[in-house]
This record gives sequence, C-alpha cells and structure tokens, in this order.
Amino acid sequence: MSDGNDEGAPAEDTPVETGGDPGHAGDAGAGDAGIPEASLQIHVFHLASQVGMALGETENPLTGKREKDLRTARFLIDVIAMLEDKTRGNRTTEEDEYLTGVLTNLRMAYVSKSSG
Repeated sequence: MSDGNDEGAPAEDTPVETGGDPGHAGDAGAGDAGIPEASLQIHVFHLASQVGMALGETENPLTGKREKDLRTARFLIDVIAMLEDKTRGNRTTEEDEYLTGVLTNLRMAYVSKSSG
C-alpha cells in the first residue's frame, strides 16, 4: 500500500543490479529496510539457493547440517526451467543471461552430486 509519497523509491525504469547477489538490488524504502524490489532474478536466486541446500552445498539453516536431497534439487531445477520457458519472450537480455547461467550451473552441480 502506498501513501502517495514515493520519495526515495526507485523509479520504475531504474535497472535492477544483476551481478552477484540479486537480493541486494535496488533501494529499499524506509519501512522496507533491506527488502529488495521483487523481480524474476530475485525469485530465481532464492530458488537456486534452495537447490544449493538440497545438493548439500550449503547448510540447512533449520538443522545446521548439510543434507543432500536430490529429488528436491531436481524438482527446484525443473521449476526454474519452467519459469524460463513460461517467461520466454518477456525477459530482458540481462534476465535471459542470468537464467541461462543459473540453470547451466545448477544442472552441472546436480549431475556432479548425483554421480558422485
């Protein structure tokens, strides 16, 4: 909800930072300290982070352990691939490159973890 005062909010045409952690893109309003603007890249980043957890590359924050769940990792990779397919033709060049890179890296990591 907006009170009509958009001072400090990023303009609609402001590009979202795509390098590194997309979770730090954009300027947050005073009431949204640290919360980035919603974007396809941030959504994909969060899904990819969950894949990393399912592949045992990062600790599960609830258990503090590295746990491998290849079935969940495969499902999440398939979800990202579905997003890539369903948004085709509606993405920016940066979003295309980000999705392609993320899917390539996740698929390679999945193959490595499932065969090892």
